[in-house]
Formats: sequence, C-alpha cells, structure tokens
Amino acid sequence: MAPPLFVDAQHGLCNRLRVLASAQAIAQASNRELVTIWLRDVHCQATLGELINWDGPVISDPDQAALFERIASRRIVTMDGIAGSEPQAQICPEDTQGALYVRASDALQSPLSSMEAEQQVLRAMRPVQAVQDLVDQVPYPSALAAHIRMGTGPAFDHLPHEAPSNWSPAMHAKLSIHRTASHVDRFIARIDALLAAREAEDMHLFVAADLADTYTVLEARYGARLRYLRRDLFDRSARQLQYALADLILLSAAPRFLASTWSSFSDVAQRLAAPGRPVEQSGHDF
Repeated sequence: MAPPLFVDAQHGLCNRLRVLASAQAIAQASNRELVTIWLRDVHCQATLGELINWDGPVISDPDQAALFERIASRRIVTMDGIAGSEPQAQICPEDTQGALYVRASDALQSPLSSMEAEQQVLRAMRPVQAVQDLVDQVPYPSALAAHIRMGTGPAFDHLPHEAPSNWSPAMHAKLSIHRTASHVDRFIARIDALLAAREAEDMHLFVAADLADTYTVLEARYGARLRYLRRDLFDRSARQLQYALADLILLSAAPRFLASTWSSFSDVAQRLAAPGRPVEQSGHDF
C-alpha cells in the first residue's frame, strides 16, 4: 500500500463532506490509506462520529493532527485566503513517494477522482441513529424541496463562522451577493408559481433554512403544506449539525429542488439526490 493520505477537512459540514468524498475516491484509486482529520471549530462543532458512521481512521485531536502535518513528505493547502495556499493544486497519480497532508475546504482536485466516484462515496455515507431519528420526524418525500441560505453579509459578519476573515475580500463579496440573491422572497415567487401549476392541495413543500425568520414567513404563507424540522438552534453546535444532516437527507428525497446558488449545502443536497433530479438555482433560474 502507498503511504497514507491525511486530509484535513475544513469549514462547514458540507464543505467537509465534499472534501471527504473526494479524498476517499483519491485514496481508493491510489491505494493509499485515508486518514481523516476532522477538528471541531467555529464552523463545525460536531465530531465526524456524531454525524455519520465512518469506517476509516479519524483524528480529532489538534496536537496529533499537527504531528502528522509535520512528518508528512508533502503538505498542500488549497483554502481561499490562506497564506501560501495553492487553490488549483492537484494530487497527481505519480505522487505516491511519501505521506501527503492536504488541508482543504472544497473537493480535492485530482485525475484520480471524478464526480461519479465522489457521488458513490457521498451516497454510501450513513447517518448515525440520532440523525436518522430526526429524519423520521418529517414525512417524506415531499413533492418539492427548497434550501434557503441568506445568512452572509454585513448583518452576519459578527458570527465567527460568517466573519469576513474566513475568506479573501473578493470571495466574501461574492458570497454576500449570492446570499442576497437567495432571499426568501425569490423562493416564494417560484414556489407560488409551481404550486399554481400543480393545482394540488395535497402538494407538500420541505424547506431547510439558516434563519428562524424564514420558517416563520413560510409557515404563515403555506400553512399545512410546509414541512420542516422544528428547532431552536441556529448555530454550529453538534446538535444543530445533526439537524443539518437530517435536512440534507430530507432535501435529497424530493423529486424537485430549489437551491441557493453558491451554497455547499445546496450542492451536497443535490448530489445526494437521485441522478438527474431537476434543480433550479436562485439568482439564475428564478
């Protein structure tokens, strides 16, 4: 077996899941052992074991992670806004001479991986029972699902996981623009049009949102048509991330999806769904 691949998955839940899926595909193709580094921080306060049943080795201790980073033959950082980062760095098939340490917040780039291989890893992931119990609270599938992501920009810069320092200025500006484009009013206009076309009183809508006010607005408008996971948590705590993973599963079950553009959460929700599911993106399609 080739030397191990250490992958340090960073940022939020879906950023990390995309990193993990790509790293597993690369490890399998290069005959490396994948060692996942999953450290709790302001973006993700849950351990991997609190979310999914993962068979491979996982490092959750920062000191141990730092040790493996020091002894690795090669270190790659692909994250935006980090000094010395190589956002376009690739893991090459011939790069198997020593242990490789990669820190990333998005899927790793390599000819050893592919969208199909990553999809197989993502769809094979199984939630822990606590997450499945949340999923089972909501009837599914719903006819339509929507992910509404609004919480980035000046009004949210005080939150550690939304602070501008997490990205380069250009990237933060782009995120703010896309969050504005995924305002709940855009979704309401599109949902209303789809409901009118369907003309079915029993058509249900499942929504996952990052703000409590979004649910309040939608419940007032759609009443019993609306399905969502009720919670008091809107943070990055371990319990909230279990809700988030349950949301992903419920979003993926619907046969049609309204997504927030430039959202890793919307991206993973679509990637977990059946191949070819119709999807529309805020700011582009509605």
